[in-house]
Amino acid sequence: MKPVVNISPNQTVLEAANLLKSSDRGSLLIVDGKITVGIITERDLVIRVIANNLPHTVPVSEVMSSPLITIDTDVTLKKAARIMVERRIRRLPVTENGGVAGILIASDVFRQLSNKTLAEDIWEALVERQ
Repeated sequence: MKPVVNISPNQTVLEAANLLKSSDRGSLLIVDGKITVGIITERDLVIRVIANNLPHTVPVSEVMSSPLITIDTDVTLKKAARIMVERRIRRLPVTENGGVAGILIASDVFRQLSNKTLAEDIWEALVERQ
């Protein structure tokens, strides 16, 4: 899970792109005051900004994904993967104590799940049923 990098809704898509580059992240959370209102990803910039020939001065609030889909820290990795597939998202913010603790990335989920043995998968399935 990667640490969170925030941007405000009134900042521009150019500022978002520069922040993505400088922080080496694929997404930014959009925070208005103390409330997380959305997420913007590299893909959002390509599909919603560049492909539509929008100016770099467009605020991120106009192209962000909202409402934010999140999970709690107690959700299993398997369930998180299921949510990501069902919702067709690659980044899933993880909440703890009312705030976002980090962002779960699809590649990390797949890497972790591929490292599990069949015995671990069976054990998890048994534990989930209890």
